[in-house]
Amino acid sequence: MASDIQLSRRVGDFVAEDFRYAHVFTHFGIDFCCGGGRMLDAACTRANANPSEVLQALQHIGETGQKQDKLTRLSLPALIDHIESTHHQYIRRTAPLLLEYADKMVRAHGEKYTEIKPIAGWIKALIADLLPHLQKEEMILFPAIRALSNHEAYESCFGTLQHPVNAMEYEHEEAGQILEKLRGLTNNYQPPAYACTTWKVCYATLAEFEQDLFSHIHLENNVLFPKALKLEP
Repeated sequence: MASDIQLSRRVGDFVAEDFRYAHVFTHFGIDFCCGGGRMLDAACTRANANPSEVLQALQHIGETGQKQDKLTRLSLPALIDHIESTHHQYIRRTAPLLLEYADKMVRAHGEKYTEIKPIAGWIKALIADLLPHLQKEEMILFPAIRALSNHEAYESCFGTLQHPVNAMEYEHEEAGQILEKLRGLTNNYQPPAYACTTWKVCYATLAEFEQDLFSHIHLENNVLFPKALKLEP
């Protein structure tokens, strides 16, 4: 994958290969939708983006993608273990920090800068959605998938596995919509020149949180859930 990261390649081809390349293009202001037919060098020029920096960011995604390829070959119980130990724990570890940063920003700047209170509100909404979501996966859906993978019987209150899968995918979409609102309010997590340190750290943490959540959702929606559904009689 890494060898294909070249300026002479079309922008749209990157995104078709791995949706996470789109995050890099968004960060640099490169149009990957209507402008997907442009060569990367021309797209960088149009967006006034440094080609070396763009290539470096794409290379990082490519290396991460190789790790993702290994994850897709894990057994379902091993993949669940990875999701819980990596992504679920990341959310539980980072969510209190984001809430703390949001509260500090409201106290220090909420009256002066009108964007602060809406940002804090959406951060709280995101965390309020995600923490119960993790519990439902860990207590209901994941045990059922583990049992199916091990050819074991399991008690079900939801009938077919498709029902909780649909519910989790719907909640994933809701989280994505909240992140979209946060990206708009934060100018793609770019703090203003007058931002204090907490403000800057909050935006940087949100950007990292979004990247981790996208990887998390990708593994569940596109790898774990389809494989699990195929196992159900």
